[in-house]
Amino acid sequence: MDSVAIRSFPIALSREDAMAQASKKGGPFGKLLLMGKEVKELRLHFVEYKILIFQALHSPNFVSRTFFGDRDKKAQLCRVIANGTTGGAAWAEEIPQEIEERTVPEDQVQGSQFSLDQLTGRGQKLVLRVLRRRIGGLPEVTLKEAISVYRPFYVALYGEAVEGTKIRYLPIAADGWGTHRTF
Repeated sequence: MDSVAIRSFPIALSREDAMAQASKKGGPFGKLLLMGKEVKELRLHFVEYKILIFQALHSPNFVSRTFFGDRDKKAQLCRVIANGTTGGAAWAEEIPQEIEERTVPEDQVQGSQFSLDQLTGRGQKLVLRVLRRRIGGLPEVTLKEAISVYRPFYVALYGEAVEGTKIRYLPIAADGWGTHRTF
């Protein structure tokens, strides 16, 4: 079995805590789908993410220009974390500062299925949407830096693996970080 060197977030969740979360089977929908099934295996898996740092240049809004004489463009750095598996992008207020080098078996690593251009496009759309809500106007958004990093996940497999049948699984973030929707 070959090994590969990767840069990943540190593992903050112990295997026992992950097994306790897996036995709870997630939320109500997960409990319904996994009714009667037990955890058969708990695997450690690393998924590639991209930390995208954008620079946004925006002009002051009408009120600032008219009443305060503010005419200079302002620059702002925005961080986005993009999932290489789903292609989803999330605003990253805080991310783990320490990134560690580790050597892991090749079968535990899942690379990005989306190109950097696709992830950058989704990240730019997110930055534009957030900044339009916060400051208005239409800022110019450019990519300044893209950092590849792997996030560790425990993957809980439920039921027996039988060829031709679908196996249910639950990913559990092993780095202690998550993305959450706000409504």
